This record gives sequence, structure tokens and C-alpha cells, in this order.
Amino acid sequence: MENNTIEIIEYDRKYKDEYINLNMKWLLKYDLLEDKDEIIIQNVEREILDKNGKVYLLRTNKEEIIGTVGLRPISDKTVEILKLAVDSNFKGLGLGRRLMEKAIEESYNLGYKNIALYTNSKLKAAIGLYKKLGFKKVALDDSHYEEVDMKMIYEVKRIKK
Repeated sequence: MENNTIEIIEYDRKYKDEYINLNMKWLLKYDLLEDKDEIIIQNVEREILDKNGKVYLLRTNKEEIIGTVGLRPISDKTVEILKLAVDSNFKGLGLGRRLMEKAIEESYNLGYKNIALYTNSKLKAAIGLYKKLGFKKVALDDSHYEEVDMKMIYEVKRIKK
């Protein structure tokens, strides 16, 4: 990653194909892709942005999109983190953590009290990151995701830098 600076930007339609590819790759790798995921990924504007959500992208100085995370409100007090992905060529550099910290900070700034996320126990590295950041496992509800076997909640507070 020499001479490669990485910044977090807000979603831009010109990066839609990269957003789709990043998310499809990891879902297929872990055999977790389901119809609901495809609907969200293929229709990011309608399914996240038009619902007062946010999507953040990791962009290199070479205009490559190498990571993504989304936030979508599920109530007045709770926002859901969804579609966290980092390109496998950039794993182990703390980029997933940077995206999660951005999502937490934005949740704080927007006044949410809780962040929910739905995941699968196959995603051990991601779950380890969530726990390090302060997410707690809670009882699973009817998330409408077939492949989900775990729900985690974070009580929103400002990230200490």
C-alpha cells in the first residue's frame, strides 16, 4: 500500500459498481448472500439513502473504492449498520475499524441512542472488531435476514480519538 492514501467519503453514484462488487464478494465468499442483500446492494439509493441513511466509502488516492459501510435508521433512536466490507487486498490495516468508527461517530452526530447490527457467526474477524468497539450481543429478533444468527447493539457515545 506504499504511497496510497485512503480517505472516507460519502457515497457517490459513480462508485455504485464498486459498492456492489465489494459487497457481493464477501457475501458470496461466506455463502451468506440472500435476496434481501441483493435488493439492498443493487438499490443502495432507494434502500439506504432515500430512507435517511448514509453510505461511506474508503477511497484510495488512485480513485479505487476498497471499503464500504452503511447506516439506515430503523427507529427514531436506533440506526442499523449494514454492508461493512473491505477489499481482501487491504485486510489487516485497520480499515474496517476506521469505517466502523466513522459510522459510530455519524450516529452520535445524528442523535441516535443505539446502533444495531445483524451478523453471522461465520464472520469471526468482524465480530471481534464489533466487540472491541463496544458492541454487545443481544437476543436475536425477527430481522428478516435468513442468514443472520446474531444481533449486536452499541449504545452510542462519542469515539475517543
